This record gives sequence, structure tokens and C-alpha cells, in this order.
Amino acid sequence: MAFRFTFDPNRCTGCEACVVGCWMENRAQQAAPWRRVPAFNPFHHPDLPGFSLSLACHHCDAPACLLNCPAQAYTQDPATGAVTLHGDRCMGCRYCTWACPHDAPRFVTATGTVEKCTFCPSRLEQGLEPACVARCPVAALGCEVREPAPDPQFPGLPPSSTRPGIRIVPLRRAAGPNLGAAPPEALLVRFLDQVLTMPEPKITLRGEWSLVVFTTVFAVLAAWLGASLLGGPTLSPWVFLGSGIAVMALGGLHLGRPSRAWRAGLNVATSWLSREIVLTSAFMGLGGLHLLGVLPGRAVGGSVAVLGFVSLFAIDRIYRVALRTGPWNLHSAHVLFNGLYLLGLLARIWPLALAMGLLKLGLTLHRQRFFSQRERPLRLVSGGLRVLLGFVVPALCAGWNPVLAGVFAVLGDLVARCEYYADLEIPTPAGHLAEVFRLRLAQARPPSAT
Repeated sequence: MAFRFTFDPNRCTGCEACVVGCWMENRAQQAAPWRRVPAFNPFHHPDLPGFSLSLACHHCDAPACLLNCPAQAYTQDPATGAVTLHGDRCMGCRYCTWACPHDAPRFVTATGTVEKCTFCPSRLEQGLEPACVARCPVAALGCEVREPAPDPQFPGLPPSSTRPGIRIVPLRRAAGPNLGAAPPEALLVRFLDQVLTMPEPKITLRGEWSLVVFTTVFAVLAAWLGASLLGGPTLSPWVFLGSGIAVMALGGLHLGRPSRAWRAGLNVATSWLSREIVLTSAFMGLGGLHLLGVLPGRAVGGSVAVLGFVSLFAIDRIYRVALRTGPWNLHSAHVLFNGLYLLGLLARIWPLALAMGLLKLGLTLHRQRFFSQRERPLRLVSGGLRVLLGFVVPALCAGWNPVLAGVFAVLGDLVARCEYYADLEIPTPAGHLAEVFRLRLAQARPPSAT
């Protein structure tokens, strides 16, 4: 029978005996703690409840790690519900650490792979509780037979569709004011920004610069190949193959275990990363053969060009787990939009270039407004540079020099792509706790003046 964790925040003291118990049981496999105990209301504000959460892998019914892993490094035991990560299959792409909203998988630099809680399967087989449960001194952490239930709604559990295997007992004290209350006063928000530190983001521009280059170059190759078939500038097969292979190799450096990169295409059934790798590889191979004359014909070339744009769509879908920019989560730096915009400029398809340019400009302005409403800092310098290079200059020179317009459009898109990676935001329990605390503290009754 499948099991799930139970947790009672009214009992938990934050002693971290569960963390120690997990380490004692699994220290031979564990490079870093698999279980963490974050706290809500760390400043002990009198108007808000204080509690701790004991969190690890929830061994979800629809585990995001398993569904999104391109290497099929995860399996799930239907008998116990345990989701197991097989380290010898992991290629260290870290995509599961992006996809999991519960922050369970953790990348280990020393091994170049990911590890996480195993649910202590050997103990379950013997009828014993997981080690963390067995060593909780106040019985706050438990294990029970899994039953169908709606996703738990609790601070520290970001909204998701994973159906986590955990039941959390409601707090006996109300968990603070309604989140739909009036927005906080600017003075209090500035105070909160100073005292409350949000967790370190999982995705940063500094850490993902190679992917910025990879995605930008691929959008250029797809657009250039398509434009060359429609009377635009000619694309040399050696430029196509040389730049494509170079950026694919650069993207491979992102892996913790590059020698296992061959596993990347094993999960096309459910992983967008696996689909993207298969599609981009096929685009490069078929595109190179077409440009070299091995696969001649406009029909073949057109099919390869379409494959290139399908690859761009797959690239954009990879980041659906991390993009938070309002309705539909559209971004002006989506590589599909970049590729279509560049195709319109290079092939002199002015309606396409105008439509995509207006769409991208509108999304740029929408993002600025979205962040402004949430009192996040605006990137005025990079935003202005993006508008100037990506829209104003191409509009001025498109009529007499489409290639120059395309060059500036790519520069503008490169700026936007850098902003894109800086905008990506992975939901995590620590981040959700901090954000809920920030909102509820801002809405709480301010202390009386003395």
C-alpha cells in the first residue's frame, strides 16, 4: 500500500531531530540534508502565528521531477508511493530542481548529480516508519496510508498540480489576516524589504549565461534558414553547422555529468527538455544535410525550417516551470517570438515583422507594469536599451537594409534574453513562506505609536 507523510505544525518545536534522524539513516548516500525545517514568522511578530515546517520530498502522486527529467533517472514504486532518484542515470541537468515546487531534489557539485529523500524504502518494507518519523520526539511528523485528498493549502507549499503525499494538520490559531486585504503601505513595505531576506534564487543570469547564448543563436539559425528559402540572405552550411554545434556544446557544459548526455532524449513522452534536445538535434542534422545539398529541394528546406520553429516552441516550454509574468506567462524574449520577428525582417515579410514587433513591445511594457504593481525594481536602463535596439533602430533601417535591421533586432533580443533569465522565478517552500509572511505582516495591525 502507498504511504504519505503527516505533519502537525502545532506540535513541531523546530528541534530538527528529523533532520538528524534522516542523516543517521542515510549518511552514506547523503551529501547535504534531505530534510529541512524552515520557520514561519521568524521575528515572532505578535499579530501572526509562529510555527515550523518539516519538509523533504513529498513523493507526489504526479511527481514533477519524474515527469520532467529528460534522462528517466526517476522511478516511482506503486507499492509504497516512493519516488526514487537513480544517481547512476542522472546527467546533472538540474531541470528536476527547477520543476519541483517543493525544493526536494538538490544538485551536488561534488558528484555532478542530484539527490533527495528516498522515503526509507527498506524500512517501509520491514513495516517500520521512515527514519525522520521514527526520531521525531513530539510526534509532529508521521506516516500513514495514502488516501485520495485535495492538495494541501498551507504556507510553505507553493500551489502545484503534483498532488504531494503529505497531510498537514491545520493550525489551531488562525494563520493571520486574509490575503485579499488592501495593499500594504509603502513605508512598511520598504521596512520589510530591509528586514526580510528572500531565499537565493535557483536561476540566475550569471549561472545560466551559456543558455542565453544557446537560445539566442538557435532563434537566429531558425529564422535565417527560413528567410534564406524566401529570398532573404543566404545561409552558409558551415556557418549553420559551426555555430549550431558550438552552442550545443556550450549548452552541454551546463551538465554535471556530460558523459551521460546521451540519456537526454529518453523521456520525450513527458519532458519538454527531452523534446527540446531531440528537436534541436534533428533540426541541426537535417538542416546541415539540406544546406550541404544531401537533402535538396524547397519542400525539404521548408520542412526543416518549420522544425526549427517547433524547436523554438519547445525551448520556451522548458521554462514554463519558472516564468511568472502575469496572465498566460508570455514574455517578450520568448525565442519563438524572437525567431518569427527576425524571419519577418530578413525575408521582408513586413506584416509578420510588424505584428511580432508590436506583440513583443506590448509584452515588454506589460512586464514593466507587472513588476511595478508588485513593487519590484524596474530595469529602466536595460529596458530602454532593449526598446532602442530591438524596435526603434530596426524600424528605421528595415526598409533599406533588412540585414542591419536583423542585427539590431538580435542585439535587442539578447538584452531581453538576459532580462528573461533574471525574471525566472522557481517556486520553493522557503520562498513561499517568506512571501506569505511578508504579505501577512504587511496586512497585520501596525504597532501603536507611543
